Amino acid sequence: MSPNAAVRGIVTTWLLAHAATAAAAQVTTNEIARDGNRYHVTFDVRIAAPTDQLKRYLTDYANYSRYFHSIRESTLLEGAPGPGQRVRLRLQACVWFFCRTVTFVKDVTVLADGEIRAQIEPTLSDFEEATEYWHVTSVDGETRLQYRAALVPDFFVPPLIGPWLLKRQIHASLISGAERLETLARN
Repeated sequence: MSPNAAVRGIVTTWLLAHAATAAAAQVTTNEIARDGNRYHVTFDVRIAAPTDQLKRYLTDYANYSRYFHSIRESTLLEGAPGPGQRVRLRLQACVWFFCRTVTFVKDVTVLADGEIRAQIEPTLSDFEEATEYWHVTSVDGETRLQYRAALVPDFFVPPLIGPWLLKRQIHASLISGAERLETLARN
């Protein structure tokens, strides 16, 4: 399986992949940059759905496997430092006919300002390093969802086509995930 699919699955963890909806999510920023083996993702979208509903889905970690297409298992674990929650996600990521299961264990904390921060536990995950930030705010009756991440895969990414394919897949997952989140939060 292509390692690019594994990274795509991690991003899809938060964003709900493969939605077949006619949602009106408006993407204002969608950037994926590569610096060596580190991938930086910045995503900003406005979603026509209530902010409190969207936050509910983003913080209902035990049910991620019910909400997110690529997640095969979501389990709450003991051992998170501080007031956060430790979550283990097992993702099925596929590129063409190559598939791989990826394990991602992270400690998630909701900060005082409402920002959601996730820090990977590398000894229990298929990534050397990963940090994610979600900021969810209400703007003019809609929800603004800002996502930033830095991801360092703990597997080989082929140097020529790998980064291009990875960026393309992350982009597609972010767009379809935002649409799926919008549909869920509206209902």
